[in-house]
Amino acid sequence: MEQKIKRLPDAELEVMKAVWAAEEPVTRTQLEQVLGGKKQWAPTTILAMLTRLEQKGFLEREKQGRAYLIRPLVSREAYLQVESQSALGRMFGGSAKNLIAALHQCHALSRQEVQELADYLEQLKQEDE
Repeated sequence: MEQKIKRLPDAELEVMKAVWAAEEPVTRTQLEQVLGGKKQWAPTTILAMLTRLEQKGFLEREKQGRAYLIRPLVSREAYLQVESQSALGRMFGGSAKNLIAALHQCHALSRQEVQELADYLEQLKQEDE
């Protein structure tokens, strides 16, 4: 049975980003080095978030000697897909056009990015034919 991916709180998402960035199983000590310097979180805070992420089915911890190896159970791509759809629905009424219009109105898109989007949309149209 496939588990529905739920949106993560920002702090837990930061931990998952570190796990995904590792590209291979990582120890809690390695995560503490990355997250401790970046966010200045205490080791107990990181452990609590790892426990919550494990309970939510986002990662697993496997005993390896005296340490645990941490690996993601949900891929970055799968999470981004769900989160993108959720944000699009929540903030833009499900309309990609509304998202692009909002980015344009706040001057977040350069001419080059607009051209890249146009090229990408053209590529998608050709793939659908």
